Parts: sequence; C-alpha cells; structure tokens
Amino acid sequence: MMNIIHEHLLSSEDKMIKSGQLDEKIVLELKMTTALFDYIQVVNNYYDDEDNPYFNNWTDIEGFGYGWAWMSFEEKDWHKMMARMVSSEADDLLKKEEKTLYYVYENPTVKTYHFITLDDWRTDMIVSLSNKEIY
Repeated sequence: MMNIIHEHLLSSEDKMIKSGQLDEKIVLELKMTTALFDYIQVVNNYYDDEDNPYFNNWTDIEGFGYGWAWMSFEEKDWHKMMARMVSSEADDLLKKEEKTLYYVYENPTVKTYHFITLDDWRTDMIVSLSNKEIY
C-alpha cells in the first residue's frame, strides 16, 4: 500500500527521504524542523465523499499571508503562528497514529512532510518548508 501511495506523491524533482507508520519521533522531528526554514505552508485535503472516496472535495491552505489563520497576527509573528499550527495539527495526528502514514520528501527548494490518515475517510496534511516563498 505504501509503495502505491509513494508513486503518486512525488513530482519528477522530488526525492523520497523516508516514509512509514506515524510515530512520536516523526512528529517531534517535524516540530523541530519548522525552526530551520523561513516559510511554512500547510495544506489539508479531505476526501470524505463516501460515493467517490478518491475525490478531494475540500482543501484548506494556510501560509504566510494567505489562508485565514494569519489574519489576526502581525506579519512579524507569522512564522511563530504557523509553527504553532503545525505543532498542534501534528499532535492531533497522533490520536490516529495507527491509521496514519507519513512521507518525507524534498526537492532543491522545498522539504515536505506528508501525512495520510486512512480512517472513515482519507485526509492528507501536507507541510511544506522552504527558505524561499512557497507561493
């Protein structure tokens, strides 16, 4: 199953670093890694249409100056706010640890932590980290 998903995640520029079953170590690594990059983006995809389980019917994107979370923060605090959001969402993933896979991959400008939870329906949390603006 992981190999099938793996083949569909990567673009031609991406290189897989590691993958596996979610555990506390990868969550801690993600939290610490946010401090190493200037920009953070979080994309949450929801696949909750029971009649079409491969249809992504809702996407939430948060980043520096786009999405909704940053609106009540000054620009100087965006990185801190996004790092806290990543930390909180990563902690929430641990509640479904046994149903969540992770993939860490990178290309020359972006490192990505991709979490796929296969519960009643599929959800993806994709955290992109870069020292260049992501969008």
